[in-house]
Amino acid sequence: MDLRVVPATPGIDYIADERIREWARALVRADIRTFARARQRFLEKPNAKRLHVLRTSARRLRSLYDDVRAIVPVPKRGALSRLIGLTGEARDASALRIALASALDMRERDAGRRYENMLRKRERRGLRNVYRALLHLHIEAP
Repeated sequence: MDLRVVPATPGIDYIADERIREWARALVRADIRTFARARQRFLEKPNAKRLHVLRTSARRLRSLYDDVRAIVPVPKRGALSRLIGLTGEARDASALRIALASALDMRERDAGRRYENMLRKRERRGLRNVYRALLHLHIEAP
């Protein structure tokens, strides 16, 4: 087996043979394709369900990046982490709004409507922020 030190990410040296690097690149390419599909679907119609799929694919990609960064270079990890932060804000507001709506009975709806509207506004603002961030985030496979 031909092991050699190959520089990739600044500050990280790693040892891997070509088969391992190709295996890692294939994993990264597959997760980038999954993220790209989720990104495109969200941009077509931003909503809570598509936000969840986008957030999940972004978190999986970031996790994979962490696992293989010593083998292959990982593009735009910082931007991906910032996007995940934005998706978390929107997702939290959405989840709270849905939980509140299901927790209130008919007599409490009027009292909870103001809080529900505030959460809906936070969710919409979060969806807009994620949308804007996605317009500027393009990740390409190594």
